[in-house]
Amino acid sequence: MRGKQTSQEPPPERRLAAILAADIDGYSLLMRDDDDDAHRRVSQELDHLRLAIQQASGAIFSFAGDGMMAEFASATEALKCALRIQAASARRMERAAEPIRFRMSVNAGEILAGKRHIGGTAINLAARLERIAPPGGIALPGTLRDQLRHAVPVLADPMGQPELHNLAEPVVVVSISADACLAWAGDTGAPRKPAPPRTAGDPRASLAIVPFRASGAPESFASSATDSVIRTLGGMATWLAVTRTPGTSIHAPIDLHRVRQTSGARYVLHGSAETERDMLRLTVELNEAETGRVLWSDRFDHMVGQQAALREDGASRIARAIPPVLLQRELDRSALASPDTLTAHDLALRAFAVIMRPERETFAASATMLRQAEQRAGPHTSTRFALVWWHFMAISQGWCTDPAAEARAAADAAGGMDRNDPAAMALLAFMHSVLHRDHIVASAMLDRVIDAAPYCGLAESLKALTLSWLGEAQAAIFHAERAETMPALGPERAWRDHVAAGAHYVAGRYSDAARWARVSAMHHPGLAANARILAASLAVLGRLDEAHQAAQHLLAIDPDFRIGAWRQRAMLPEESRDTLAQRLRLAGLPG
Repeated sequence: MRGKQTSQEPPPERRLAAILAADIDGYSLLMRDDDDDAHRRVSQELDHLRLAIQQASGAIFSFAGDGMMAEFASATEALKCALRIQAASARRMERAAEPIRFRMSVNAGEILAGKRHIGGTAINLAARLERIAPPGGIALPGTLRDQLRHAVPVLADPMGQPELHNLAEPVVVVSISADACLAWAGDTGAPRKPAPPRTAGDPRASLAIVPFRASGAPESFASSATDSVIRTLGGMATWLAVTRTPGTSIHAPIDLHRVRQTSGARYVLHGSAETERDMLRLTVELNEAETGRVLWSDRFDHMVGQQAALREDGASRIARAIPPVLLQRELDRSALASPDTLTAHDLALRAFAVIMRPERETFAASATMLRQAEQRAGPHTSTRFALVWWHFMAISQGWCTDPAAEARAAADAAGGMDRNDPAAMALLAFMHSVLHRDHIVASAMLDRVIDAAPYCGLAESLKALTLSWLGEAQAAIFHAERAETMPALGPERAWRDHVAAGAHYVAGRYSDAARWARVSAMHHPGLAANARILAASLAVLGRLDEAHQAAQHLLAIDPDFRIGAWRQRAMLPEESRDTLAQRLRLAGLPG
């Protein structure tokens, strides 16, 4: 006899969610003696955990004897809740003979919510990260940390790509220590290490480069590779102070404490060159001098007979990788510092990171930071550099009522820039284009900067932009593509990619222009000038639906955009300006 048919359960709902996972560290050891007091303390801590999650509007969906999982509306709220819980727990456990600590993780992604069960990749990864989190701390994917670093400024340490059970793809993981949780929560009793010394009188991030060791490789190659890295980083002088340590520091392993004491540097780059059969290998590592933490490392291989290729390739890739890492470390440090202890340079660096990734709601705040920087003790060279960029970006974004007045304000701010800094001199040359529309003279001035500092990526990008305004498209492409190979602090990558898009547009290479514009938008989608190039390129390619989307995105950035007003201030040659205006109309932008 057949039983009654039962209706099938509906398929689980797929949705995006943020997950917080928590587990008591060493739970089995705490319970080993069936100690009533241990049971009571564990129960109390779990009650604190449950209450904190509920107060943060989290929804607990999984509970075991030693931990629980909860869903949050956003990863920001999940991470803030985890930090508060760990800080509060650390305070309660401060004097406990046998402290109870949670291991926690935060993750975000797709979950499957059924009638009886919640699962999915986001939950599986959270469960695995929780197991490797430091006691009293938090583990989370590096990509999620990158998304949250400005919303939740807290110091995180790299954990590399640890083995995670039953996960096919490796995951880059970072951890937040118990001390960092306390510091984020503003606990003045949290143990704090003294700040490492800066180079005397120099507020910039200081990097000591230890000459690369020759281990079975020619010493001449190791020496020339070191020189190439130092030379290539020379274009970052606005934000980065690079020193070469004496040859007597070349020992294995590197004594980071000694390098820090002798150079005053906050960061140390070192490495070795070696041969293995027919391969020549360069291995490098970037450390934080005070803690010894590995911030970045890489390895480069070429055939033994290709020393020059390895030297140039390695130097370029090293110099491109290091500035963004140091920028983020400096931003993380300043985010944890008391506001009244921040130097003018600290504030300028924070403002510059916002300026080059402009958002309407934070752009004005960056100007406030720069005004605060001007009230602090100097030097103010980086403050002035960032302020010039602020005025130029306000014009480009359409966020000013009087572009001519903004240009004059930029000129006034430029008076305090460092004349020995190639990036500052490149900005001064570019200002000649903006103020006087004399692109030929500006181009010649930029040539002199590039001759003196051939690795200044900003000078190359500004040269490309100036040549685009002159209608010299092929030369503009050459300089834009050279700029792409040079070091950048990180936030200006989107702007450099936009310049490359504009150069290809002026050359009539619209597919390439659209491709570069999309690359720029991947770095940061908020550049109005880039949205204009993308909309016009897609329009001329006949991809009108996509062009319309780009136009709508531009209006979201600059709601007051009008083609007529843009034509009056655009620097392009008249013919290019007219055709671009037509294509913007075709994309659906208002006249």
